[in-house]
Amino acid sequence: MRHSRGWVNWAAASALLLLLQACAGVPRDASLPVNDPNEQLNRHVMTATQALMRPAAQVVSAIPGPFHDRLRDVNSNLREPRILANNILQGRIDAAHVALGRFLVNTTLGVGGLFDIASRAGLEQKSGDFGQTLFVWGIPEGPYVMRPYLGPSTARDAFGSAVDMALDPVGWAIGSQATLSIGTSLMDAAEKLNQVKQAEDASIDFYSFVRSAYYQTRRAELREAIGQSAVIDSPALLDDPDAPEPASGAKPQSPPAR
Repeated sequence: MRHSRGWVNWAAASALLLLLQACAGVPRDASLPVNDPNEQLNRHVMTATQALMRPAAQVVSAIPGPFHDRLRDVNSNLREPRILANNILQGRIDAAHVALGRFLVNTTLGVGGLFDIASRAGLEQKSGDFGQTLFVWGIPEGPYVMRPYLGPSTARDAFGSAVDMALDPVGWAIGSQATLSIGTSLMDAAEKLNQVKQAEDASIDFYSFVRSAYYQTRRAELREAIGQSAVIDSPALLDDPDAPEPASGAKPQSPPAR
């Protein structure tokens, strides 16, 4: 474990040296306003995505609780190497240690990730993806987009998601990058769509609800990446009348079909 921590520190330090000059002085604003210039197209894509993903969401909801929990824990564990890599690129040493520790514990004591032993021991999963890394590096987020199958995003995060899928360390290790990316993405999208089914039935404008939920959650993750509080108080939601209003200090809910 000591050697692993030393490797993480060395890799993080190397990455920081390479990025320091490029990132110096670049403004990073996690509270930019909602930018949705292609709303009509996005609405059509969302409608088609809901129709496409609803059968998968129904299958996920029909899985008995214990089996569903095991699938969710395995899916979560498969993300840890990707989270680790991005935390190193962001210079988040403590978060990288958590990701590495979680992966080692859950892969060994958790029987290949079937059981999330780390969370039970108080070691909660951290955020970490390449879209977040691009934000730390000062790349603008671009417009809001609704992606077929994958759900809501911004241009920056959509690109970051593609990089994460293509360069996922677990996919390279098992030699089946496409299968891993499709499988984990399908599980994520189906579960999140199932989670917000009740909100869909209650919302006057479900599209606005999904967009607001995405921005709230993403703003919190971006703030976490630069050491700010993840409490949701973003001005990005002030111009969105359908934005939900969480209690002060509440954790953001996961956005659907991300």
